[in-house]
Amino acid sequence: MPKLTKEQLEQIQEYIQSLPEEEREEKLKEVMAQFEQEAPQCPFCLMNESKIPTTKIYEDQNFLCVLEINPVNNGHMLLFTKRHIRLFAELNDEETETIGKIIKKLAFALSTISEGLNILDSEGKLAGQKFDHFVINIIPRSKDDAMKISWSGKQDNEEHLKKVKDILIESMPTEKPKAEPVDEDRLKKEFYKLKRRHP
Repeated sequence: MPKLTKEQLEQIQEYIQSLPEEEREEKLKEVMAQFEQEAPQCPFCLMNESKIPTTKIYEDQNFLCVLEINPVNNGHMLLFTKRHIRLFAELNDEETETIGKIIKKLAFALSTISEGLNILDSEGKLAGQKFDHFVINIIPRSKDDAMKISWSGKQDNEEHLKKVKDILIESMPTEKPKAEPVDEDRLKKEFYKLKRRHP
């Protein structure tokens, strides 16, 4: 059996605990059998493959959005890519164009049951990423909820800000210029001009 990470074991345990007691033992055997049959997968890949049941809110060819089984607040959603990637920067062009539209739809729906919301992408262990799969938490907020997001900023000087800016701008990937569409009418006219000159 492949070795599971601590995070994977915790996710499985959380899932099993969410089930009625009489279903837990059988479901645990079923989930663990999946890991014995194939290479270990992250829980989000298992959800996408319907190997872990979910409450789906949205699905298309690239993304799946499900309700979190341990929500911070009612309506807490997880939006993730169907293909296994770790970071926002690994989205392809189609996924990048689509994700904002999906988040807009989900945020609108949540606005009907909440007083606000947080859209969180945590990348890297220091940022709180638990699994190596790109996931956005969309969390509805209410006045007296238990969720806290805060930080203490420290003032920076202009010289250092400029250095950071230069590093970031230099590190940004550049997009290839798109080819201009061919003007077929103009092309035909030029072709006929050439043909008349050289019969």
